[in-house]
Order: sequence, then structure tokens, then C-alpha cells
Amino acid sequence: MAELGFYEVRGLRLAWHAWGRPDAPVAMLLHGFLDHGLSYAVTAERLADSYRILAPDVRGHGHSGWVGAGGYYHFHDYYHDLHTLIGALGLTRFHLVGHSMGGMIATGLAALFADRVQSVVLLDGMGPPATPPERGLERLRTWTHALDARGFGGDEATRRAARRPMDGVADAAARLQFANERLSGEHALRLATSGTEPFGAAGQVVWRHDPLHRTPGPRPFRTEDGMPLWRAMTMPTLSIYTELGEWTPKDLAERHAALPRATCALVHGAGHNVHHEKPEWLADVLRAWWQAPGDVLPQGLQPGEPQRA
Repeated sequence: MAELGFYEVRGLRLAWHAWGRPDAPVAMLLHGFLDHGLSYAVTAERLADSYRILAPDVRGHGHSGWVGAGGYYHFHDYYHDLHTLIGALGLTRFHLVGHSMGGMIATGLAALFADRVQSVVLLDGMGPPATPPERGLERLRTWTHALDARGFGGDEATRRAARRPMDGVADAAARLQFANERLSGEHALRLATSGTEPFGAAGQVVWRHDPLHRTPGPRPFRTEDGMPLWRAMTMPTLSIYTELGEWTPKDLAERHAALPRATCALVHGAGHNVHHEKPEWLADVLRAWWQAPGDVLPQGLQPGEPQRA
């Protein structure tokens, strides 16, 4: 059973989950977009014999609070939120793991705390495909219109009430499997249980994340924004890409080249949410990496990068 703790950032209550002894070596696992910290539970339970595993819920996800009236989710808030958590917990040496969006959060934290982070593992985590600058106005226009949509434009209470209920946890699990055919029924049910909360009629549930996250951010990702962060990551970094993942950027090799101490690897037979599909395998990879960061490629990984069309 995971521990559940809370901390505050400018009045916003944020959550973290933990497994293992408080005096064990620490690793922080960061989830991706519309996911939650407890999605790492199977992996964390397998590692808890030797490590203190921390899995925060970033703002607007999982058990963390939602922004209030007039607020919005800006990516750089995640950096300061976790900067605050690291200080609150007194973390002086720790490993970082980040999936997808959590990978870019881990990148920023590793750059900010280069003297404390022992190693980094990125799971499809070198940022999304870049958006050309000339599409910036189009993105800004899309964002402003999206904020006027029902369920997005209201205050917190309005957004909570506008969520669409599902017919229980089993229904939520079935939806996860429909979206990812490689996800086992057992793990889908576990993810659905931790990722939903009761809503409306008896037995109905909704996803925990704030629907405001579904609006496209006003500022698209650009590779040049990530470059200073990647170059500041002086610790051993393992960047894992999945054979079936759909978010591989075309300039991935250029991004990898910016990492001072990079090991790049490919895992076959897995999609973007590899931590959902292969949680036990991921635990074994992390254990092997943390024992000798940068020295040995963990079993089950192939050196190199995915082939892109």
C-alpha cells in the first residue's frame, strides 16, 4: 500500500505517493499527460525492497488539486511545484524517471538540480515533435477558442460537474484496453481504480484529471527550448524509446546529441505507455540502471534509436 502525502504551492494542495523505507536510496518517478503517480504502483512495489520510490501527482492530475478561478496550467509551473517538493522532503541525492510529459519535467529538474540528481531515465521523454514557428498564431487561436468550450471555460466547480461519467471502474478499464490493446486486463483494472473517483449516480466514476488539461497549450514545443536543459544534464541519462510509440520526434538524434552522458536504447513490442504495458520489466530495467548508471545497458534493451518514416 502506497503512502499518500501532500504539500502546498501558493495555496494549491499537491499530492505525492511513496513506497519503501524512508532511509533507502530515493528515486522520483514522474507521470505523463492525463496520467497519475499511482500508475507506477506495480513498478514501485517491485522496487520498494531496496529503494524509496516517490511518485508525485502533478497539478490537476491524480490526487492533486486543480487550479481555481481564472487559472491555467502552464508547463513551467511543474518545475517549481517539484522544486518545492524536493525542498519539502529534504532530498539531497536521488534518481529521476520521467514518462512523456514527465520526461520533460524530469529534464528541467535534472538541469536545476544537477548536483543532486544521480541519474535520469526518460521513457519516450525527450519532448514532443516540434511545432514550426509559423504555426504559433494558429496554436494561440486554437487555445483561445478552446477555453470558451463547455467544461473548459468555467471555474473549478463547473469543470468538475462537466466531466462525463463512466459506468464504473470496469467500464473505465475497458476504455483503457480499447485505447491500448497491449494492456493486460488486470493492470487496466488497477489503473482505472487509481485513476478515477466516484461521481453522480451510484457506481459511476470519472477520471481524476482536470478537463482543462485537454485544451492545447498556447505555446507549442520547440526543440531550441529543450536544448539548454539537455546540455545541463551532466548525470548519466538513459533515453528509452518504444518500437510502437507514436510520439517520436523527427530530430530525436539531434536532441540525444545534446545530452552530455547519454545512453540511447529501444524496447521492442511496446507502445508509448511502456510503464503501463510492462511494469515489472520496467522495474528490472530501473534496478539494473541504478546499480551502475551509464555503465551497462539493462537487459531487454537494444542500443540505438527507433526508425522513423
